Amino acid sequence: MQINKLLEGGNVFKGPKGEPLTQRINRADVPATIHWIEQVTGIEFPKDRWLGSTGRKPTSGDLDLAVDLTEVSKEQLAGILTQFVQSQGLDPREWVKKAGEVHFKTPIGGDANRGFVQTDFMFFPNLDWGQFYYGGGEDSEYKGMNRNVLMSSIAKQQGLKVGANGMFSRATNELVKHGMDPDYVATVLLGRGASRNNLKNVESIYAALSNDPDREAKVKDFREYLAKEGIREPDMTVRESDANFLARLRDRIVNQGMQPLIETKKTYQLYEQEPVAVGGKAKGIEHLEDYVFRSGSAGVDRALQIADSFYTDPKTGSVKWDGKPAVVFGRKPDTGEFVLTDDAGFTAERLFTSTDEVATDMARRDANAAAKGNKADRIQTLLPTYEAIWPYLEAATPENFRGYVKGDLLYTSTPEVEAGNLVFRPNTVAYRIPVASDLGKKIANSEIGVAVHTMYADVDAPKQPLSRVKFNTVPGLLLIEPIYAQAVPKNNDIAKKIRALLRQNRAAIDTLFNPMELRAMKITDLAKLAIDYINKRVDPRHAAYTGDFRDLVPGFMAWLQQTQTPQKVSNIAQYLRSPTSNEQGLAAAFLLFELLHDLKLDLLGKLDAQVPGNEGWVFATPAGYGKAVNRFDFTARNKARNN
Repeated sequence: MQINKLLEGGNVFKGPKGEPLTQRINRADVPATIHWIEQVTGIEFPKDRWLGSTGRKPTSGDLDLAVDLTEVSKEQLAGILTQFVQSQGLDPREWVKKAGEVHFKTPIGGDANRGFVQTDFMFFPNLDWGQFYYGGGEDSEYKGMNRNVLMSSIAKQQGLKVGANGMFSRATNELVKHGMDPDYVATVLLGRGASRNNLKNVESIYAALSNDPDREAKVKDFREYLAKEGIREPDMTVRESDANFLARLRDRIVNQGMQPLIETKKTYQLYEQEPVAVGGKAKGIEHLEDYVFRSGSAGVDRALQIADSFYTDPKTGSVKWDGKPAVVFGRKPDTGEFVLTDDAGFTAERLFTSTDEVATDMARRDANAAAKGNKADRIQTLLPTYEAIWPYLEAATPENFRGYVKGDLLYTSTPEVEAGNLVFRPNTVAYRIPVASDLGKKIANSEIGVAVHTMYADVDAPKQPLSRVKFNTVPGLLLIEPIYAQAVPKNNDIAKKIRALLRQNRAAIDTLFNPMELRAMKITDLAKLAIDYINKRVDPRHAAYTGDFRDLVPGFMAWLQQTQTPQKVSNIAQYLRSPTSNEQGLAAAFLLFELLHDLKLDLLGKLDAQVPGNEGWVFATPAGYGKAVNRFDFTARNKARNN
């Protein structure tokens, strides 16, 4: 049961250089590995809880295990795994991740020397239905998704719909009685005497319908679906190659533009809609336009709500600073001791009360880095900074203050003047603040500058905007508190275009980012890949850099073929074809990204006129957080400077 030989480093999925920390697992190793998981979790996983290819194919990319929500919650299982990892003296953040489902980096056969496989625990309120619905591909030339579309085609003829949550009435959108019992669903779809075995796959359903007088009506939509996807009915499975499909899709978009893919047309939503997927999460605050890929149509709603909230209350917008390091300082709620640490240290509850403690921690981290062959220079480069700013920040923090303040260190010596501007570059962004401005005058009279913006009541408390903190005045120290925006006119034209496009394509976008269907196709990172691709478009060091956001969709297709494995590209190609509305959803998502980006640039131009020389703006609104930064003007230009 011991895993103290595990190699520490990286995170649950990838190492510091992006390398995978898990591998495929051979079918022969699956039983022993799952038995080890059972010992760790105290949960039994019989074979009927092994989902997807787990234990069925010669190899599996991960272990998919079904968990009954009535037995254990996501939080409880994550807690069990976290406690186990901690008992081995390891950092749970490197082994356990709770993102939609619960993920665990698992030693194969319980032996770390054999490598690791990712285990995905999938939770179901009705385990029997979940296991049934996410099967459907066994002993078949068709995928489980095809089987599910066929079931929905049959159900539609009876005023019903079948999806991941059971069988629903189309009239009331309510779950029918016994709608999560696969045997009952079989009798409704196929007739008396049918069972779940008859719904095992496409072939078994066709066999059950062979003498059904209503067969043609029941498979009508499925047959249209197959024709549109280039898939033949049972025993005729030849279809267009993935490479040809991607090339055709690129040509279609280049030659016809985006409009044909986003105009109103019939879409194939033959299965119950799942909650919108989350395409990863930014390390900090999200770009407004990225919300479409983070949360689908709900993300677009949120981006618009953030913008609307700002227009209503301009003080929810403030200047964004990009300092380094991000520091957290304050006084412990129970003792009042002064604390100074960095952002990562605060998250890990490494709260230093002296520079000696900082030095000890940095020496430890340098030793660990050196042992792994990584850069180890914190003592030389970072410790002097903490020693320099410590007395200033401690003196500025009132004795009666309790809690913690987060900020960005901007400079540790008075910035130089260039062409009438005070210039400093704490990280990637070079700031140019006019000397004659009010802010410029304050900077010129200081030696250390920290932009403070967030506060926490305690280490485990939620963040909140900085407010009602009266810092002590300390000569030489400038604490730049949030610089709030003033009212600006709203661009209603762009907002109307976004809302109109979203109305037309909401269902297609949410179908595209359906998390369960993405998981079934092993492309759960599709939305995140879109963001990774966009970030390459703004990076002049990368081959995908173009200097603008034109032709995003065809560029994305080409980028996928250059950066992903042939199998991954094939899975994505198949997913875009099945259902065909996924093509429409992808094009609409990218177009909404462009329109949100246009809305942001319009807003940014008006705000920058108020405070010139900054990186951008942050919005902390009741609807959520967002940022407005010109990705090309700042991000790309500063990356180019650092080459």
